[in-house]
Amino acid sequence: MLKGPAASLYGRGDPGGTVNIVTKKPQPDAFTTVQTSAGSWDRYRTAIDLNTPLDSEGNVLSRVNLAVEDNHSFRDHVQSKRVFVAPSFSWQLAPDTRLLVESEFVRHRSTFDRGIVDAPGVPRSTFLGEPNDGDIDNHNNRLQATLEHHLNDAWTLRLASHYKQGSLWGDASENRALNADGHTLDRRYRERSMGWHDSITQLELRGLFDIGSWQHELLIGTEYEDYRKKERVTAIGGSRYTIDLHNPVYGQPKPNGARSGTDFFEQSTDDFTRHHAKSRQTHDAVTQRAGLLYQLTPQVGVFANASTSFKPNSGLDADGQSFKPEEGVGYEVGVKSELFDDRLSATVAVFHIEKENVLALDPPTNTNRAMGKARSLGVDRQLSGQVSDAVRVIGALAYIDAEVTKGDKAIPAGSRILGVAKRSGSLLGVYEFQDGALRGSDLGAAFTYAGDRSGEAGTRFELPAYHTVDLLAHYRATDNVTVGLNLNNLFDEKYYERSYSNYWINPGEPRNLTVSLTLNL
Repeated sequence: MLKGPAASLYGRGDPGGTVNIVTKKPQPDAFTTVQTSAGSWDRYRTAIDLNTPLDSEGNVLSRVNLAVEDNHSFRDHVQSKRVFVAPSFSWQLAPDTRLLVESEFVRHRSTFDRGIVDAPGVPRSTFLGEPNDGDIDNHNNRLQATLEHHLNDAWTLRLASHYKQGSLWGDASENRALNADGHTLDRRYRERSMGWHDSITQLELRGLFDIGSWQHELLIGTEYEDYRKKERVTAIGGSRYTIDLHNPVYGQPKPNGARSGTDFFEQSTDDFTRHHAKSRQTHDAVTQRAGLLYQLTPQVGVFANASTSFKPNSGLDADGQSFKPEEGVGYEVGVKSELFDDRLSATVAVFHIEKENVLALDPPTNTNRAMGKARSLGVDRQLSGQVSDAVRVIGALAYIDAEVTKGDKAIPAGSRILGVAKRSGSLLGVYEFQDGALRGSDLGAAFTYAGDRSGEAGTRFELPAYHTVDLLAHYRATDNVTVGLNLNNLFDEKYYERSYSNYWINPGEPRNLTVSLTLNL
């Protein structure tokens, strides 16, 4: 997570920070890595990382990552399959100019699973859909090209184009509402299909310069985006479609009545369409970002950051009207320090973020609605690095007070933001053996805590706090062979990861084990 001034130097993003995802890029030296793993509930994964220089000078490089997964679940009748292919290549066109092309193709099939409901005695494994509904298919394709030219040691010109296309389709039986008898659940059967593509082009000039004793990093750029999406969701009526929570009987006839609640829309950056009625919306916005880092000493610095954001909202409300775009403003101040001869980095930040037109699910209508205004403020503390040559740690603590500040009858002011815990924290510690037969092997443990969270927008329904402990170990048999072991949720904590209402609740995984083998060829 990039915070403070660094978060201002990466184009668009929400206030408060930017998630920095580092992809695997082609390298000068040839290598092949194969990893395979097997885990609880018949989970299997095999991945190959193949890096190959294409010329003797190392100017043209290629790399291909491939992964295949076949996963079952602790949830009854729930499974998924996934194939991932990511070819990339780089070409050093000149000493100061490089072209990088990256692509990604994902094919994913999975059971549509809305989880369980808030009712006593329901096992976390209970599946409330229909096993014979078939899978939901999701295809995603991405292509990205970046041309970077170093004008000199301080200034760089960058042209990047990103294209993403995807589709999702399938039919499923979904949780609807718990009946008054407390043990049967109303369901509905819906057909869905959607497709989208998103094209973004950026031109940026980035550089370093000094004014007096101050060093500045500046980013100037422009960006164009073309986003289009089509979505259709249809509910099929007919006979009552219920299931017993404690004795589910599958294989009921599907509803075959009239199609109702059809929600169809086409969306682009300046056009929204529903049925055959058209309304045109054009949104223009300029977002600003600024950051400051001042080094009090070589080890301690203070920083401040301010930013605005703008994001079009997709979809339609219950009345078939398009949403206004989400807009936000955020402020952050903090201290960052390097400890123990720069082995350990620590950051403490205080932030305040306000947004308007944030989307939330309205349970009575099962449609999105826009909250008037929402506010998030809090303190974030992070720690990472090497305590010693053998011990490395990563930790975080956060206090976040997030609530609706301007709402309506369904989601009134003062409501907590869905899924945001006021208190949360995590700590990972790993010990790596430095000598002897276990040299290069390691042992580690991770602790995660999440406080109670709102489980349904605008109501008092909450998910309880939980904590989990995970263990990990890697045995380095040779320089080229490593065996791994992960034991997750050691104490078999019963917890809930997230929810959207009191009848769409996703339970967390019970205790589970994964064994892996990594080969460097």
